[in-house]
Amino acid sequence: MHHFLYRMRRRARGFQWDDGDHRWMWFLAVNSMLYISSAAYTPYLTMYYAEKGMTSFEIGILAAIGPIISICVQPLWAIFSDRTGRRKLTLSIVIAGTGLSVLCYRLGDSFLFFFLVSMLVYSFSTSICPLSDALTLEYANEKHINFARIRIGGTLGYAVMALVIGGFLKQDPAVSFLVAAGCYGVMFLVSLKVPIAGTSVKREKRKRQKGEKREKGRIFYDNTYIFVLIACFVMTIGMSFNTNFMSVYLGELGYDQNMVGIANAVSALSEVPILLLAGKLMQKFTPVQILCASCFFMALRLVLMTGETTFFIIVSQLLQSVTYMTMYYSCVMFMSQNTYPDRRSQGQSIFTMVQAGFGSILGSLVGGSVAQMLDLQTAYRVMALFLCVIGLVVVAAYRLYTKKQRAAQSMVPPAS
Repeated sequence: MHHFLYRMRRRARGFQWDDGDHRWMWFLAVNSMLYISSAAYTPYLTMYYAEKGMTSFEIGILAAIGPIISICVQPLWAIFSDRTGRRKLTLSIVIAGTGLSVLCYRLGDSFLFFFLVSMLVYSFSTSICPLSDALTLEYANEKHINFARIRIGGTLGYAVMALVIGGFLKQDPAVSFLVAAGCYGVMFLVSLKVPIAGTSVKREKRKRQKGEKREKGRIFYDNTYIFVLIACFVMTIGMSFNTNFMSVYLGELGYDQNMVGIANAVSALSEVPILLLAGKLMQKFTPVQILCASCFFMALRLVLMTGETTFFIIVSQLLQSVTYMTMYYSCVMFMSQNTYPDRRSQGQSIFTMVQAGFGSILGSLVGGSVAQMLDLQTAYRVMALFLCVIGLVVVAAYRLYTKKQRAAQSMVPPAS
């Protein structure tokens, strides 16, 4: 009994919620408001487009604007943040810009109008998450705080908002943009209270030990990041397709915004167990192994969506835990632990470029094209097959890479 209580106390300390320093709760509040704001409108955006008369192909193009901005504009905010050291100020600017620009969605209903507004909104919104994560992880590492306990606020906040707002959008779907703007306003005020130490001053360059070399402009310690980003890219293709077309697909099946909200709430709540066990998963498996497993679970998730009934839809959404959250957490932690200290924002930015950029573009455009030529149900099955095939290729390439690495290490003579 004494041994059991000792183990429970050790585990509680690893995920403790009261350590005497409550400033981490401002990061919890920012993270919560980030996902609450997103849940207020993003799950319903493609359904809103469809109700305004957009075709599947046009919806795919509109959905690809965010990823394109993630590649072209979002890195500029990250570079500005790192070079000036004004990370807190940069975060506050992009939050305010998102909250104001999202209101513009209510002002028109043509494809060109939505195209231009989306460019404006995503020029700010795509930078919030990587900047927030860089700030949070830096503070969490400095204070030895489990990042999962901060990130769980976003998961629970997203679930509550998705569940609550769906029922209010039946009469006027555009209300979601008003709610989102208000939430971003609250987030902006909260971001002003984020602890300043280590977040708003220009960071001194890390002192390298004697004999240690670093190539000019290098961000990562080694080349493992290449396989992490490739696996993330493949996984994101399927995730992006499901995110952008799920509400449209549910609408075709006869479901309304309330069902979309329930589905998103279920998916968010399924992330909680993974967050609680994330530390153990990261200790037992490599990020690439976790990402490849997530890829195959994503293929299964897409297939389950074609079951059409509420049961299959809910089961599919429950797999959010072993698809999105495992991908997100493993990548965010990898970027934090494998980048040079003066390149942390850029490390998170590269992850965002791949996840919310390149992978999302392919998922949106290819998925939209297949859905336009065939139908959404067939598109779901085609994307699932694509993930399985490419996922197997990535696994084979990674196994070959690790085998060569072990062989190379065995050839190195032991130190005398």
